[in-house]
Amino acid sequence: MSSSLRTFALLAAILPLCFSAVGAADHHPGPVVPLCSRSIVFTASYLAQTQPGGGPGFLFRIENHTAAPIRLAEPVPSSAHWYARVGRKWLWRASSGSGGSLVNAIQERGPVFAYRSGENAADPQYLTVPARGKYEWAAGERDNPVLDYKPRCAHCNYPGEHDYKAVFAYAWLPPQGQRVPHLLRCGLRSNLVDMPPKPEPK
Repeated sequence: MSSSLRTFALLAAILPLCFSAVGAADHHPGPVVPLCSRSIVFTASYLAQTQPGGGPGFLFRIENHTAAPIRLAEPVPSSAHWYARVGRKWLWRASSGSGGSLVNAIQERGPVFAYRSGENAADPQYLTVPARGKYEWAAGERDNPVLDYKPRCAHCNYPGEHDYKAVFAYAWLPPQGQRVPHLLRCGLRSNLVDMPPKPEPK
């Protein structure tokens, strides 16, 4: 992440009115977890639309270089964070979902907020990545609502902005006292994903 992007990512911490929480039961900051070590790698890339009206899609990949399997509660990613190019700078515009937001936007390897499931929530489905293995999948807006860029305030979309990048993240914890074997209890954040230019409004 460039120094200009780190600087302007600070807006994510001071402009909560532009935060869009999609599909989250609790919009308040949750517990804090560290980012996973570099032994667990989460990457993403853009996929061109394959079906009319299907919206954009993304290819996700988790590489587990540890000696034990890891389990993640679906959906993965649990949040998305969007940036727009303004001149030579990339400015934060909106976030959606829960779990994975940086506690300090200037520290890109710092701790993140995690979403904690409620005691009465339905049992989640889990994604499992084997020890020293990898898992790869494609998903679009229809599969996971956090992948849809829908800022909730007028100031999150400025006229003339066409170029966007996204960071996808994950951080989830079960209810207090519940134990899930091999559950990933640290956070993941992807690389910056280049998005296609947004079309001019008609």
